[in-house]
Amino acid sequence: MKPQLFDTHCHLTWKESGDSAENQWREARESGVTSMTTIGIGLPDSLRARELSRSFEGVHATVGIHPNDLGPREELPTLLADLAAHARSGGWAGIGETGLDFYRDWCAADIQFEGLQAHLALASELGLPVVLHCRDAGKELLSELNNFNQPFSGVMHCFSDGPERLDDFLALGLHISFAGNLTYPNASPLRDAALRVPEERLLIETDAPFLAPQPVRGKRNRPSWVRHTFDALVELRKADPTELASSLYRNAETLFGCSKSAN
Repeated sequence: MKPQLFDTHCHLTWKESGDSAENQWREARESGVTSMTTIGIGLPDSLRARELSRSFEGVHATVGIHPNDLGPREELPTLLADLAAHARSGGWAGIGETGLDFYRDWCAADIQFEGLQAHLALASELGLPVVLHCRDAGKELLSELNNFNQPFSGVMHCFSDGPERLDDFLALGLHISFAGNLTYPNASPLRDAALRVPEERLLIETDAPFLAPQPVRGKRNRPSWVRHTFDALVELRKADPTELASSLYRNAETLFGCSKSAN
């Protein structure tokens, strides 16, 4: 019997998956992926995610606005006020995804900083974990997190900074989540980082429909394929599969405030 797994970051609401949320959920459950968190990247998307969490066992939802989708400055106050109202309405496992993305220039840095701070404030106020996206902005994200003067918990989703910044993110109390790119042939720095994360802070994810693992690379990713990342971690860390799966599941339950019997 395969150990139960928890995909901590997927996008069941996305049409780009090429399949329905129900089919992906059913396939995941049949493969032993019994819980998943579907992540909001905008307000309509977040509300759809919450509906899924109320319809399918083991699905949890977050509310947030991706840093690339914060829009023009003149609309930001209204957008962030709407975010706060939805976040306070309940039914969420976390806040985000938020963070910084300097890989693209779709949204100005100052707007991203303001959006990040708003998400952090909500996460702290509501006692929810924050789901952090970081692309080509590790130094800046660390600075923003270190300057935030309220308690917060959270996860670095799809960690990609390598070992050089890992200790800094761990020092903030964050969990570290690895996706399918951990399995890529050129991901040696990422594997070095995955070896160094304490087991009690370790998580796995798909980021489906993106970042399909090496055995299915080039296809649209699915929550059931989180097992490829799990298998890579087992081999990398020379871990007992049952024990590691139990730790990963427990870490996700603790972070998102849910349990195998909760919905």
